[in-house]
Amino acid sequence: MTRTFSRFALAILRASSLICMIILLSGVGLAQKVVTARTTIPFNFWAQGHEFQPGDYLFDNAVPSSASIHREGTNSAIGVSVILYAVPSEKENPRLIFVRRDEKYFLFELWSVQGRYVVTAEFEHRGEASEQQRQVPLTIVESHDQ
Repeated sequence: MTRTFSRFALAILRASSLICMIILLSGVGLAQKVVTARTTIPFNFWAQGHEFQPGDYLFDNAVPSSASIHREGTNSAIGVSVILYAVPSEKENPRLIFVRRDEKYFLFELWSVQGRYVVTAEFEHRGEASEQQRQVPLTIVESHDQ
């Protein structure tokens, strides 16, 4: 009986070790490059149901699958859900793309050095070009691995 119990305990220990290694190794590929960018937006715009006034803004991707919009000089930020839809073959200049609907500009896409992201609410229109778009360049101020 003791011999069966020790084999059973050893089997549990081995299985636990294997599970821990799988969990540990699966986290290795989840490292994310956090990028913070600055821009000046010269017009009112809407994102995630919020209206933003013209001004200086910081954008970052510290939370996976979202972009944070922070107006400089304030203490609050709004998170916008985004989906990666394309990885360009060459580096592109980072920028924001706004689309005009109902006399308002809506944040539509974010182009970063890592890929093109579409705001989740606009996913069905990703990659579409329109005469009603405005592009605003982003300047990278910080980039590090998380």
